[in-house]
Amino acid sequence: MLQFVIVSFFISMEILPAIDVIEGRCVRLFKGDYNLKKEYPIDPLEVAKGFEQAGLKNLHLIDLEGAKQGRVMNWQVIEKIAKNTHLFIEMGGGIRNKDEISRLFSLGVERVIIGSAVIGNAGLLKEFLQEFGPDKIMVDVGYKQGVIYYKGWQEKSNENFEDFLKKLIGYGVKFILLTDIEKDGVMEGPNFSLYKETLQKFPELLIVASGGISTREDLQKLSQIGVCPVRNGVSNGVWGAVVGKAIYEGKISLDDLKLC
Repeated sequence: MLQFVIVSFFISMEILPAIDVIEGRCVRLFKGDYNLKKEYPIDPLEVAKGFEQAGLKNLHLIDLEGAKQGRVMNWQVIEKIAKNTHLFIEMGGGIRNKDEISRLFSLGVERVIIGSAVIGNAGLLKEFLQEFGPDKIMVDVGYKQGVIYYKGWQEKSNENFEDFLKKLIGYGVKFILLTDIEKDGVMEGPNFSLYKETLQKFPELLIVASGGISTREDLQKLSQIGVCPVRNGVSNGVWGAVVGKAIYEGKISLDDLKLC
């Protein structure tokens, strides 16, 4: 059972506690490696309810099994969480077509995360954006040493990081999930320079940071990167942050997060 400790502080960005699922169970990976997964003996729905009861409003839900298989696999888990909580759910992992996206939205998912389906397939991404709108589509950008990885971060693409982001902006993408794969699950702090440099070059993007976040100080530092006024009254900067393994390992509490 997760143990929650009460500590208070304030951060002006969205906090997204994470649930990663394989075969209906909560797991966390180390640097995106499926061979280095750790399973937690807790029901995903109970974890989601715990987030909500602690006062959190968002959920970052990933079907890791689906990401590897190339299709959404854990439909039952997704439906249970969506129907039994009021969390704003962004969900990714194996989403490849409009039918799956429509089904997810019908279940109560608010935003979908698209990765492998749009690597090298601009037409499909444009179709998703046109059909559902840029607020509903987030692109998963798995970063490692300047290169994009996909298919659950198991395969290296031919896409250069900066060139890929330029293309996304040109297509009308608004949100990206940016993960330094080498930081994922390590709990040694995120790649701050990656987010700072990306925002300097691509201020149009709303970035959700993921990978390595393990302390409230990490969140405070992320929230202070590159924040400045931009068009339409929106501020650019790190828009949100995913917190995963640090919660399960007791490094950061839900009460740390709920006041963010």
